[in-house]
Amino acid sequence: MSHARPDAWELLLSRLSALLALREALLDETAAEWARFARNAGWSRTDLAALWEGLTEDLLRRYSHDPAKDGPTVRGDVLATMTAIRDRIAKELP
Repeated sequence: MSHARPDAWELLLSRLSALLALREALLDETAAEWARFARNAGWSRTDLAALWEGLTEDLLRRYSHDPAKDGPTVRGDVLATMTAIRDRIAKELP
């Protein structure tokens, strides 16, 4: 069994932290744009919920059937991402 050098682990953890921070920033940016759009359109949280349900279903249909990907994993990733964005948007709406 090989053992990674401590500096290799530190580099890996640093890269992982940077990628997670980038993901959070992208989620925040996406949510801010959607919230701005929804506010300008006069949407309520109910309107957002209806749209988001349809968008989520569409994404699940598109990506769950890709034979190159693990269906349950893709489903979990799509649901987690869509929920994270929706929750950020909902905080901005009346």
